Amino acid sequence: MRKEQVSRREFLAGSVAAAATVQIVPRYVLGGPGQTAPSDMITSANIGMGGPAQNVKCDKLLAICDVRKDKLRGGMPGEKPTDGVDRYLDFRQILERDDIDAVSVGSTETWHAIQIVQSMKAGKDVYGEKPMSMTIREAAAIRDTAKRYGRVFQHGTQRTSSGTCQYARHLVEEGKIGKVVAAGVSNCNHGILAIPGPCSLPAEPMSPNMLDWDLWVGPSSWRPFHSFSMKGVLSWMIYHDFGRSWPNGGAVHPNDAVRYIMGYEQEGPVEIIPADGKEYKSVTTWKYADGTFLQVGFDGLPIPEDVGKKLPRGGANYGGPFVIIGTEGKLVLDVGRMIWTDPPELAHGLSNFQPPHQGGHHVEWRNCIRTRNKPICNEDAAYQTEFLCHSSEIAQTLKRPLKWDPVTEEFIGDEEANKLTSRTYRSPWRL
Repeated sequence: MRKEQVSRREFLAGSVAAAATVQIVPRYVLGGPGQTAPSDMITSANIGMGGPAQNVKCDKLLAICDVRKDKLRGGMPGEKPTDGVDRYLDFRQILERDDIDAVSVGSTETWHAIQIVQSMKAGKDVYGEKPMSMTIREAAAIRDTAKRYGRVFQHGTQRTSSGTCQYARHLVEEGKIGKVVAAGVSNCNHGILAIPGPCSLPAEPMSPNMLDWDLWVGPSSWRPFHSFSMKGVLSWMIYHDFGRSWPNGGAVHPNDAVRYIMGYEQEGPVEIIPADGKEYKSVTTWKYADGTFLQVGFDGLPIPEDVGKKLPRGGANYGGPFVIIGTEGKLVLDVGRMIWTDPPELAHGLSNFQPPHQGGHHVEWRNCIRTRNKPICNEDAAYQTEFLCHSSEIAQTLKRPLKWDPVTEEFIGDEEANKLTSRTYRSPWRL
């Protein structure tokens, strides 16, 4: 994949060819039907052993990393591995290895952007667990770094890869519902913001053998140990220093799917409007330059009353539903089914539809590493989705409408809003 990696594979292939002249070589060494030769294997490592990303790997897993020692699955840093997988507490040791082609980042949210960007700069292709960023600037840095270094990036919003979402996108692309003019996305606790300011939980005693606490805190503001760090994402994402709560931690899933269906990979909204209790009742409404709008929830959208009553209004609805309104047709769906369409025949092609993105979210990333094609939730798509989440949080926080310039990537005439597009890192960390 990288220049160094090609040399490694060429060396292995040449060594195998030379050995084949003097001895019998097993099929798994040479490759063949159902076999991958070592020179063609994609090697990978996992940074952060929590959440779905811990199970994302390529042909051969060489290393895992977590600041929690109990997450290292039966081995310890510095020990000779019995399973061929090295263990690390510090992710930088993985990035120093030239024999690792790709990494899956599934650490805490405060770390995602730094580890994704630094991995790509080190020549690794990256699978980044959602949310990939804590701010708009971090999301832009991931997008720009992937492009500059030619890396394959897949955002961990796997529900977008469902056949139903891809079929709905196909209907939009083929003009079966005319021009999309409006859309609604499931709430997914979109209005529950992170607790502002430093985390105020009291200090607790910590065993020195438990974890590397300094690395767990990472680029966030320093605070002493508290056991909330050991209880999973729902316990720390509610604190602004360590997560962005539901607008980005949960709503990123349905936001990504509806954005994909609408077809916005390169374009973002130019207005972000929080609920005002008058004209705008949705938690957030985003307006695009072409006149299309997307809103949280479904109130006011032109769908039958009996259909609308069946759609969930709150809760952690990661998989939708979504409402897509076109000039010539309408779709109501979630990631697993078409719920209602107008006209009805729009749903008829789903059973025979062959999705363009095959194999599932994780497998597609691995396949794209080989082909160098862009996966479904590539860096451009991921940036647009994260922008929806972050801009909603900022508009809700400031309680006023915002206007965004997609060229300069700044809020227009609003310095207070622009300050919220980035964050300060604790030394020595940086993107």
